[in-house]
Amino acid sequence: MAYATGVGMDIPIFPLELVLVPGEPLPLHIFEPRYQDMLERCLEEEIPFGLIYADEDGMRDIGCTARVEEVLERFPDGRSNIVVMGGEAIRVDEVHDEHSYRSAIVTALVDDPAEAPSDAQQAAIAAYLALAEELPGSAPEAPDPGPGLAYALAARVDLSHDVKQSLLEDRDENRRVQVVTELLGEIHRGLVLTRETQERARRNGRVRTPEELAAELGLEE
Repeated sequence: MAYATGVGMDIPIFPLELVLVPGEPLPLHIFEPRYQDMLERCLEEEIPFGLIYADEDGMRDIGCTARVEEVLERFPDGRSNIVVMGGEAIRVDEVHDEHSYRSAIVTALVDDPAEAPSDAQQAAIAAYLALAEELPGSAPEAPDPGPGLAYALAARVDLSHDVKQSLLEDRDENRRVQVVTELLGEIHRGLVLTRETQERARRNGRVRTPEELAAELGLEE
């Protein structure tokens, strides 16, 4: 369940070089003492923390709330293995340093529109199902259509941090769905071409160029 932060709520923030989107589960290993303190506060007060993407360029202004779903393991030295769930996109308005960890005044962000048109949603789900057939092992089930579909799909595929951050910063769900649909199609196309190339090489057949193979398989961009 998403945790409603409201406007101007003060919550702990956890800068990491990764991006969490709403509805995405994420395992974390909490080992630094300051983030052990952060976790204790979140558990005691039943509040989320803000997971904010941070790299050599600094910390971003847009992140996602992370609610602790389960504490998997606690160690004698204070370390913990936990699972969090992405809640909602937030904007960091004001950072505070009165705790051992950083906290911030954050504002929950609202999508406009909140839901993409039905045909765009069905196209996105179809693109995911096609990709899932090419993935090794068992892929997660396709999400149901509705608000936040782009995030639900992004949570099921290994996308780059930059791509996920751009989705998190975009308040137009229709545009997000279109972007995700195109990305799923590109990933699917690459997997199919790789598989076909490998199979033909094993059969000692002529290995065509990617462009030739794509044309033969009807996968032209």
